[in-house]
Amino acid sequence: MSMLKKMAWGFTSFKKIRSLRFEHTNKTIGFVLFLTFISLLPTFFFMTLTIVNGYHIATTDLPKSVPSFSISNSQLTSSQPFTKKANGTAFILNPSQSIERFHSPAHAIGFLKDGIYITTNSQTQTYSYELLNWHHKDKNELLNLLHEQKFSLYILVPIAMLLLYVLTSGLNFLSITCLAYLGKLIGLITKKQLPFKQLWALSAYSTVAFTLLYTLFEAFSLSLALHSSLYWIGTFFIYLLLVTRVPIRKKVKPNKDAGTNVF
Repeated sequence: MSMLKKMAWGFTSFKKIRSLRFEHTNKTIGFVLFLTFISLLPTFFFMTLTIVNGYHIATTDLPKSVPSFSISNSQLTSSQPFTKKANGTAFILNPSQSIERFHSPAHAIGFLKDGIYITTNSQTQTYSYELLNWHHKDKNELLNLLHEQKFSLYILVPIAMLLLYVLTSGLNFLSITCLAYLGKLIGLITKKQLPFKQLWALSAYSTVAFTLLYTLFEAFSLSLALHSSLYWIGTFFIYLLLVTRVPIRKKVKPNKDAGTNVF
């Protein structure tokens, strides 16, 4: 069955989603991996765009605009701060700000007092100069280092994407499993006991609607307050509807007269 068709059912037909609880577990796992990949596409796109644009600004505009800057004792010093925005990405050089207290734009790369940061879709990763082993670097050494890393980006960026995909997939499987165990508790309350395999499948497919909805938000760089809370409240509500409305076959009572011979 088409993965896209299953994704469409996540919005249009809970009845058909319930029928997927009987499919082989391998197919459900494959769907979760596919859904995870789809959900990360905006992140992959903006990550690549941010790194490419930031690298271009750092190697072309920064040397012309800032007369001198250097790193000494893992601390950045500069003759003046520098900020430029190109193609939606901001590059910032500010020796007066710390990576722990700096508020970054949605897509940005910055060299601050004690480290660098990369922000994609308002999600920031920071690296201290000490961690990078940049204890003492002058302007020319930093620029040469950036130029040397040009071809490394073709390897490092895909590796970073792969690691992010593996980590996100692992977290998704963990979350789906926890939701399935909640299904066991729901079954005790509603007296509708389902095999754990079916609960796990329903748990996986209950994440479709809000995962795709939030993927669209990220694609258009929209942010919502209480992002995670709203996601799990909505997903749990869908899961509750799926589990509690599963039809249960009634046990057929044996006919007492079935074994009686009539002469």
